Amino acid sequence: MDEHTAKRLIEESELLNEDETSEWSSVEALWKPYISQDDLEAQFRLAYYYLFGCFDEGPEKRTEMEKLLRTAADRAHPDAVYWLGHLYPEGAERDSLLLRAGELGSLEAQRDLGALCATGDWTGPHDPARATEWYRRAAERGHTDAQYNLGFMYLRGEGLPCDHMEGLRWLHCAADQGDEQSLRLLADLYRNGHYGVPLDLDEAERWDKQYRQTELYHLSEERRAAKAADPLA
Repeated sequence: MDEHTAKRLIEESELLNEDETSEWSSVEALWKPYISQDDLEAQFRLAYYYLFGCFDEGPEKRTEMEKLLRTAADRAHPDAVYWLGHLYPEGAERDSLLLRAGELGSLEAQRDLGALCATGDWTGPHDPARATEWYRRAAERGHTDAQYNLGFMYLRGEGLPCDHMEGLRWLHCAADQGDEQSLRLLADLYRNGHYGVPLDLDEAERWDKQYRQTELYHLSEERRAAKAADPLA
């Protein structure tokens, strides 16, 4: 399957997945012709949309889709390996699949491995240096949360030498893509001069203005207003 076809089918599948009135047969019809050609991407996508979408055609269909996902994972599809891990409870087997997915190049797996190495909340080691390596892999491919976390680790000197300029560079990368937490952090850094960042009120206002347009800001304001109205809530 060429890239253009895959992109078109993904877009159509996403629209169907978001529509609660959609029939599973409509999604299946998009990918089945390519599955009959033993297309790896089609195997992963069809299984993914069923197992992690809004469809439920009963236990037989679920078993069929789990088998299809395993087939794609056995063929080393990075995201199939990543999502196969979600079918397992937390533990060594799930973490092993996550690690394999990251090594194969799954973007989300690389970000997750960064977080787990940073916190130690898995069966693997607590290793901030390794966390920065995983975050960097995902950050260099444009993952905004990985860019945010890598930037923050640079600011704090966790897992690598403290470097506020490099930290700001990664936060800017994420903020330029609209990452809400990066917008908020940049405004705070420039306003208060934390972690050695030079005070710059113009920059603080620029980033804060963008942050105030985000959903995260409005949700925060709604919670603040609700708490003010009922302090015991």
